[in-house]
Amino acid sequence: MTSSESGMCFYCKEYYQITKNYPLNEATYDVDSFTPRCYLHWEYECSKCGRMIHFNGIAWCSSCKEFTCKSCVEEKMVKEEFLIYDYYYNIPCHKCDKLNPALDFAEYNGTHPFQIGGLKPEEEIVVWMPIYKEELKSQEFPHQAWGSERILSTGKSVRHKRLESLDDYTPKSTWDVLASKWVSPEEEEEYHHTHLILPDVYRMLDAQKDEEILDVACGEGTVVRYLAKLGAKVTGIDISNMIDRAIEREKKDELGICLLKLNAEELHNNFERGSFDKVVCNMALMDIANYKVTIKNIAYVLKENGTFIFSIVHPAFGWPATTTLRIPKGSRRNEDRLRVLQNYFDERPALIDYSEDYPNLCFHRPISSYINELINNSLEIIEMCEPKASEELVQRFPGKAYLDNDIFAEFLIVKTRKKSNN
Repeated sequence: MTSSESGMCFYCKEYYQITKNYPLNEATYDVDSFTPRCYLHWEYECSKCGRMIHFNGIAWCSSCKEFTCKSCVEEKMVKEEFLIYDYYYNIPCHKCDKLNPALDFAEYNGTHPFQIGGLKPEEEIVVWMPIYKEELKSQEFPHQAWGSERILSTGKSVRHKRLESLDDYTPKSTWDVLASKWVSPEEEEEYHHTHLILPDVYRMLDAQKDEEILDVACGEGTVVRYLAKLGAKVTGIDISNMIDRAIEREKKDELGICLLKLNAEELHNNFERGSFDKVVCNMALMDIANYKVTIKNIAYVLKENGTFIFSIVHPAFGWPATTTLRIPKGSRRNEDRLRVLQNYFDERPALIDYSEDYPNLCFHRPISSYINELINNSLEIIEMCEPKASEELVQRFPGKAYLDNDIFAEFLIVKTRKKSNN
């Protein structure tokens, strides 16, 4: 694309990437936006409601010589790849009910009113003809010009790679790599765990002296050390090399913590039923592949009326369901950072790239999946918390908290009680 094309229609430029025979028309509408458009790709007046409608939401009936928009009738979606799209709308004419494709597909199919002479454009434009369709380049979807992809391209964003299998990555392998790089939440300048997550986890857990408490996926041991100092009898398990750091620390501190390298999915093979008064799983359940088995086993080792508390990245607002972008790119002001929902219902494993050399493996699930599994295992919810940054935190950590954790929930903490059989 040359500098002379910078004032061209957004859609013309995108279609030009598909076929070099596509004409580049000058943009005369929305010229100050990042999607300036020409007359062909602007809006058309619906003959029924009289509103001006984007060209991809309105159809032309050559029989009735009428436009009908998808707001006036019940449209049908047709899955077909064309130009930069993978579907189009079939819209019934409001007069004769004949199905006609929306104008984006009509242009591709050669039935646009400007192509067939049904209407003449009121502004000077060059209309593409579908005789050049055989020269179209194949496309990958979602195309970079799609709404979400286009929006994300306008600012710096983190992209989370979805995995179809765990052949190359497992929770253990990724956390083994992270073990040497992870900064303990006990460090002075740590923010999220120390100031947002752990205060509510500890409050909800309400650990008492001599209580038997299990920390599932304890990592390098921040939580188990805190509980042990309160006088609780603490056991911590973790599948990765993270626990090696906890073991080394315990050798120095001698707090009486039992630490085991153990898969959370195998608790029932290592502990008796009802072994613990309380179980905690801090910021780890979303990193465990089989959460259903893990929750079932936690319920197994928990005493009746015992407490299970877990904290996770908020399924609705955290990665990988959402991503962030900055507009303009490079801005360090929080008001220029936005969160964009990508796919809340996509439960495929995702690689979260903290940096290029050590991605973390995450298993996103909708909130309902967690709640239903708790119900299935007689764990009743008695409290939920979505930590919000206080005014004090905003003042102390403005770059992290202001227009960030003070306006949206990045984490979710759930407290449950195991129902009694009586």
